[in-house]
Amino acid sequence: MVVSALYATGEGAFSKSFVISAVTVTLCSLWPTLINTALGVASIDKDLVNVSKVLKLSPWKKITRLVLPSALPLIFTGLRLSLGVGWMVLIAAEMLAQNPGLGKFVWDEFQNGSSQSLARIMVAVLTIGLIGFLLDRVMFALQSLFTFSNSR
Repeated sequence: MVVSALYATGEGAFSKSFVISAVTVTLCSLWPTLINTALGVASIDKDLVNVSKVLKLSPWKKITRLVLPSALPLIFTGLRLSLGVGWMVLIAAEMLAQNPGLGKFVWDEFQNGSSQSLARIMVAVLTIGLIGFLLDRVMFALQSLFTFSNSR
């Protein structure tokens, strides 16, 4: 409603439905990353914090040498969750806002009702699932590049 009220003129670089979809996806996918980042920072080992105090590390060094390496696995977990939630909300927002994309395609095929619609919907659903799986695997590859694990 806020975006509709502020974007009433329709003039701008993006269409109104695109802005509404973008705000919806952002608001829905923000929370897993925010919560996991807070949990990752809060779960830093207290001994490491005490060592950083003894060594009198500057705030920048404390962030780059202690906080980020300790919290990065949970941050990436939140990013992976946010990516999944964002992908699902994007498809739903495309359906509702009638933006071009897989969501609108599925909705149009559902409304079509022809004998081939179910087959097209199933292919679209499998495509949505495959793209979601590939996005998760890409994020997992990035996570394994930037974080340390016991399996390495």
